[in-house]
Amino acid sequence: MAEASTFLAWAESLAQMTYYEILRVEDNAPLSEIQQAFHELSLRCHPDRFVDDGPEIATAASAVFKRAVEAYNVLRRPAFRQRYDNELRKQQGQPDPVRFDERKVETKQRHEQRTLFMIANTQKGKQYAAKADELLAKGNLDGARIQLIGATQNEPNNAELKERLDILYEALMLEPGDFL
Repeated sequence: MAEASTFLAWAESLAQMTYYEILRVEDNAPLSEIQQAFHELSLRCHPDRFVDDGPEIATAASAVFKRAVEAYNVLRRPAFRQRYDNELRKQQGQPDPVRFDERKVETKQRHEQRTLFMIANTQKGKQYAAKADELLAKGNLDGARIQLIGATQNEPNNAELKERLDILYEALMLEPGDFL
C-alpha cells in the first residue's frame, strides 16, 4: 500500500494526466487490463481507507478515486473510448488532457434518438426491445431491464444493445430503493 501522503501529490497532478495515465495502462490496453487496473486502483485508493488519516488526505484520496471511476467509465466503453482517443489526438501538445463526461456527449445518434426497437436487428430481438421501450417510457426501469436482457440474449453480437443494457444497469444503481 502506498503511503497516504502520496495521494496529496497524486491528487494535485490529476489535471495533467490522461485516463490511461490515471489507470496506469497503455493506450492500446485491452478491456480486461483496464478492468484489472481499475480494480487494483480502487482497492488501493478508496476514500474509506483514509478516514483516519485526516481530512486533507481523505479528500485527496477521494479525488483520485473519482478520477479513476471517470477514467474507467470512459475507457471500458468502446464508443466512448474511441471518442476520447480522438480528442486526445486532436489535443496533442496542449497542457491539460481532455476530460470526457459521457453524460454530456453529443452524437448524431442522440439527435436521432434511436429507440431500442431501432437498434435491434432480429424479429425476436425487436419484440423484446419494443417492450423495453414501452416500459422505459412508463418509467419501469427494472421491467425494461428484463426485456432488454431478452433482446441481448437473442442478439448476442449486438454491441449497441449491450451498451444500452449497461447504461440501464447504471441507472438502476442510481435509483432510490433496492431492486436486488
